[in-house]
Amino acid sequence: MNESAKPDLAHAGERPPVPLSLGRVIGIVAFLALIVFWIYVFANRGSIAHPDEFDDPTWLAAAESLCAERQAVIASFPNAASVSGAVERGELVALGTLELEAMIDGLHELGLPADAKGAETVPKWLDDYELYLQDRRNWSDILLTGEDPPFLISGNDQQVRVTDLLTTYAEVNDMPSCAPSGDV
Repeated sequence: MNESAKPDLAHAGERPPVPLSLGRVIGIVAFLALIVFWIYVFANRGSIAHPDEFDDPTWLAAAESLCAERQAVIASFPNAASVSGAVERGELVALGTLELEAMIDGLHELGLPADAKGAETVPKWLDDYELYLQDRRNWSDILLTGEDPPFLISGNDQQVRVTDLLTTYAEVNDMPSCAPSGDV
């Protein structure tokens, strides 16, 4: 057998180099860009303001205080989910709704925040709260008839569940007591 025809056993396990194609280059660049993006996001998460956040400490403190008082009253009621009958559940939901209505009335009485962003977004937040309150009223009315359907939460005009919007708005503005109560 000819020496030149023998396979080179020293390099038998090695793969030939893979050429860089345009697709591979684009994939690598996209991957690296994603890594840089997430590093930036996590490194700057405290400095990026939430779009609903506003700056009026006086209004926010007054709102939190008002909401905390009403939420304390609601928390003193038995949880609607813990009672066995639909009518009793409906009565508890109605009581909680009355407290939330008084809370929203109090927030309206505070007037608008001095901050321009707050003056723009608080009325929208309160409109979303009205939608949530109507859901509670509707459910309470049904429960008082003895029927026991699940509680359905409406979406706003963008079809986002209003409880999600209400909670997020309250949290980003340091008003945790102004989030919907957990009584239903």
